[in-house]
Amino acid sequence: MTSVRYRLAAFDIDGTLVGPSGKLSPATIAAVEGLAARGVVIAAATARPYELAHPTLQPLRGAVSAVIAAAGADIRHANGEPIAQVVLPPEAARAIAQLCDEHDWRAVGGTEEGAFRRLPTPEARGPAATVASLTDVALGRTYVIAPFTGPDDPGFAALESAVQAAGLRAERALTSSGREIMAVTHANAGKGPALLRLCEAFAIPPGEAVAFGDTEVDLPMIELAGMGVAMGDAPRALKDAADFVTGTASEDGVATAIQRVWGEG
Repeated sequence: MTSVRYRLAAFDIDGTLVGPSGKLSPATIAAVEGLAARGVVIAAATARPYELAHPTLQPLRGAVSAVIAAAGADIRHANGEPIAQVVLPPEAARAIAQLCDEHDWRAVGGTEEGAFRRLPTPEARGPAATVASLTDVALGRTYVIAPFTGPDDPGFAALESAVQAAGLRAERALTSSGREIMAVTHANAGKGPALLRLCEAFAIPPGEAVAFGDTEVDLPMIELAGMGVAMGDAPRALKDAADFVTGTASEDGVATAIQRVWGEG
């Protein structure tokens, strides 16, 4: 498709690598593994805490080199070795945690000590402590707190106010099952800055990276990369920013795009 040698591929997880089933398809597994075998650095990017990305990525064990987790606040090698991390100010983390308790929101979060869930959803998978109150969580080094809420929730305005007052970042994301969450992180997080830090760690210019995504939280990553690929059900803003649009996750759009960008192995 182009003479540029793309040496890194960053894939959003929910809605990109996996669809509503929450599982990687055989075609996607084969395409990503084939790319890794050709020496391309494979990174998965997600709003999930690092620990909660692993169950979905398990079929790609050995192919994935790095994980951009916690909406860009926690970047690690696949073996868990940190690459770059930015934590929420402890007072701000406690304020967001208190709102989750006050409004009885389901929530997931990632800390230095591991992942946690408040009121787990029925489809929840992966290693995480279940807590009834976020006051039970050590929040000294917290990468993300993601309450399951959105603009239609009466308590959402309080979350927006707390985020603005503390100068934080809050980004809307969707789980593979379609549940809406707000990923609250440090202002210096985000998938765009995280992809830049990852490229620096692997000594690969961003222009030699390809980013794949399906929601506006992926937009900074799409804009930074040398090539951006939007999934077929992505919003118009993402499609307009991308270099091309592929099929949906259910249509094995990632596998189709890999073939288009890198060609036959």
